[in-house]
Amino acid sequence: MADSFFRNLRDAGDILRRARNPAELAKALMPNAWLARKVLNRDAPGEAGEVAPAAAAEALRKLGSSLKVEVIGADGKVDYEKLESSSTYAELRKTSRLLHRVDPAQIIGDDARIAFWINLYNVLAIHGVLETGVRESVMELPSFFGVVAYRVGDLVLTLDEIENGVLRRNAPHPATKSRLFDDDDPRLALGPSHVDARIHAALVCASTSCPAVAFYEASKLDEQLDLAADNYVASDVEVDESARVVRIPITFRYYESDFGREAGVHLFLLKHASPEQKELLQTAFDAGYDLDYHRYDWSLNSLA
Repeated sequence: MADSFFRNLRDAGDILRRARNPAELAKALMPNAWLARKVLNRDAPGEAGEVAPAAAAEALRKLGSSLKVEVIGADGKVDYEKLESSSTYAELRKTSRLLHRVDPAQIIGDDARIAFWINLYNVLAIHGVLETGVRESVMELPSFFGVVAYRVGDLVLTLDEIENGVLRRNAPHPATKSRLFDDDDPRLALGPSHVDARIHAALVCASTSCPAVAFYEASKLDEQLDLAADNYVASDVEVDESARVVRIPITFRYYESDFGREAGVHLFLLKHASPEQKELLQTAFDAGYDLDYHRYDWSLNSLA
């Protein structure tokens, strides 16, 4: 219990020490509902008429392709400085305004919904870094995930609300333990029919400890999410025989309920490990090794 307390205190310190100024630090202590949202696509799109969800999904996919070609490295990190002065940034802004004309309730099917909201989250995080002037860490603004938002149709959603309200079906926020949507919130209807734990290998919070930036297609979602999970386990899971622990991303502790508690985490790791890694993990679990968690690195996931 003491170890857990001091780890939580350390993790909070990692976030709060990066705050840009005392005012931003104070915002970190406020409930999200009290904070003024920064809607990045507030401007009108300049065109009238509704845009079909499939067209919006395709626009996001094309934007993702442009970002990967122009500013995302082989390791999934982002060249934010190059993006800020590129034509791709103009494309990003145009695509974000297009979202005004989309009715997200018309996105049908789990794969289509999951792919759409993951892609939207990853674009919004990149957009948010540039629009808020982040240079070294999104935790310069500890409220970043609670205020950076897009308008989609008639609804506004922050990064936190996309992840925890929509994709996690209004599961409690890992930090506050509270649910972001009230029972009558129309955004409750936007999510998939179940929580797919593989989203945690796909959502990119613009930080070094996040997975590599990627974008997803509904028609290939299962294969793509499996690949993302495989890469996540391969890159950030290790067996420490001397300490008798299995070290894994702290994401697995934050969202343990999504994986099915500790037993579910074990199963997820075994499923997505390479054959050699799976053998090491199975031996460790059979021997009763505990789970330990890597310290989260909130440094910006920047190429520069």
